[in-house]
Amino acid sequence: EQEILQAPAAFRSGLLRPLLGMVARPLEGREVATAVATVVALYGGAIFSLHRWAAEPPSVAGASSDKPQGFWGTLPSAWDHPEPNYVVSGVVGEFWSVLTTIPVAGALLLYQGVRFGYGTKVMCIFALTCCMYSLAFIAHLTLQMHIFSTTVIAVMSNALLTFAMFSHVVHSALASKTVRAVIVILSEALLVTTVATLPYMIEHGGVWTLFTVQSPGVFLATFLATVMAWNSEHEKERLTYRLVGTSGSLLSTAMVLSLVECLIGFQHGYLEDFWGFPWLHIAIHVLEQVGIYVFGVGVAALQALLLSPEAFQGAEVRTVCGMVYLYCPAPAKFQQTAKARKPAVSSNSRKRASSPAGPSTNDRR
Repeated sequence: EQEILQAPAAFRSGLLRPLLGMVARPLEGREVATAVATVVALYGGAIFSLHRWAAEPPSVAGASSDKPQGFWGTLPSAWDHPEPNYVVSGVVGEFWSVLTTIPVAGALLLYQGVRFGYGTKVMCIFALTCCMYSLAFIAHLTLQMHIFSTTVIAVMSNALLTFAMFSHVVHSALASKTVRAVIVILSEALLVTTVATLPYMIEHGGVWTLFTVQSPGVFLATFLATVMAWNSEHEKERLTYRLVGTSGSLLSTAMVLSLVECLIGFQHGYLEDFWGFPWLHIAIHVLEQVGIYVFGVGVAALQALLLSPEAFQGAEVRTVCGMVYLYCPAPAKFQQTAKARKPAVSSNSRKRASSPAGPSTNDRR
């Protein structure tokens, strides 16, 4: 305790406070703003630097006459979305879609995971969330088929990873790791096969593939979370499953809009007079960003409140600036360390108290 109190003020605040074993202060609005501003500046700066470096004038037709395949040489693309290509920048394939795939949700989740020490399982999901959004960012920028394929696989692999680690709470049949592993392996094989073939079999196959591989899992998970929240007997269970259910509702809405985009998006899903603004696809992206963020908070709550409450004592769901998050007073490993040290401290205290010579000179000082 004395070492902690004597540490510099910079080490007793912010991210490093939990690392010193002290009680973490709640998340503040300025931290949220700083995290968002940082990731937007980083990715936005990359777009601006690329635009200035390339010095390619945009073409209203989507690709210039001397470069019909676009700046990156990837047109025509089976993964092309309704947004007209290279309208805002001659180097950015789908400008508005790129902007809305900046990993804001993933960055916020990662920051909170480090800040409050959510643990390895949850942090793996958060890290993969950042990776999949970064891949989507590059995919919409270049329209490169292999990057798009990898993005879709990363998105669904994140969902399968969550299933592998936490689906045992749904039913006792999933308590077996072997059963969950078999389901994940078969699902991953089906996913890769679908992504490798479907986009090139039908018109606008990329957007149809996104809807086909994502929507069944989203709808099923939303239904299960809603049922579990309804049947919950304890407040923490109800709160956790409501978070997951809310996330599912947002993502399900995005899936419905995704179907609408597949049907009419290429005719009516963008505003040609407003730099090709793809209003329908942007609505999908926004719903997905918010839904995935809430899902991440729900996963953290599942781990801290239901599965390992003894390791995350005092954890609770809070809000800051209208944004929900999981507050943990201290990382689990420090709580466990503190518990392990308590008996030794008590034993030493009892020895000093029972010593006939009384407290030593150092103790009196």
